[in-house]
Amino acid sequence: MNLKEIARLLAAFLTVLAVWLLAASLVNSYLFPSPLQVADPFLEMIMKPSTWFHVAATFNRVLLGVALGSLLGLVLGIAPRYSSTASFVVESVIQPVLESVPALCWALIFAALFGLSGTAPVFVVAAAIIPFFTINLWEGVKELDESLVEMAYAYTRNKLRVFKAVILPMLYPYLFAALRTSFEVAWKVVVLGEVFGAVNGIGYMLWLSFSSYSIDRMFAWVLFCAAIIAFFEYVVFNLIDKRLIRRWRR
Repeated sequence: MNLKEIARLLAAFLTVLAVWLLAASLVNSYLFPSPLQVADPFLEMIMKPSTWFHVAATFNRVLLGVALGSLLGLVLGIAPRYSSTASFVVESVIQPVLESVPALCWALIFAALFGLSGTAPVFVVAAAIIPFFTINLWEGVKELDESLVEMAYAYTRNKLRVFKAVILPMLYPYLFAALRTSFEVAWKVVVLGEVFGAVNGIGYMLWLSFSSYSIDRMFAWVLFCAAIIAFFEYVVFNLIDKRLIRRWRR
């Protein structure tokens, strides 16, 4: 991340902070606490080991949900290339259905199926990210350089070998974009899943804060979750993009 990007992020942060301060001054401070009121519980949360236990629980569910959803999305995104039937099923049935169902519905369905076992949020994440992963990958499949694929088949008729050596490397940028989008969506959805189907995690703590009318603590958890998402978006994924994906494109 260069100085220009850092300056933009800092300007955006200060703008949000200014708007937050202005809004807090116009609204009941108990219902809409100011940044200064949220700072104390936020710093207290960072210092408590139990906070990191809940963060770890949520992070594990995000990883499992993204892994499951990505695997299914990978199959659904690539299958239409090899089968017209699969293309029809994915584009006309699976994709519209998964895109049209709100995350709240998935949260309620899986909470009813799995109860408070902590498994429900994993499946909520998987169901929510499958459309994003499938669309990104399917767009990549349609943009494949068919001349390279045909050239590969001139040397071998083994479809699996061609897929691993030629097709899959051409899909790396699309896979990364799909994974990046899916990870962002997963963090937003997993919190909802934990509200209905878990007894730990960030979503569960948000629900406890709401139930006890601890609005400042609820804002602190929201801020904590936003900080985690921002860290992965602007640090982890940017680093992977610059070190691996852009190098591959060159």
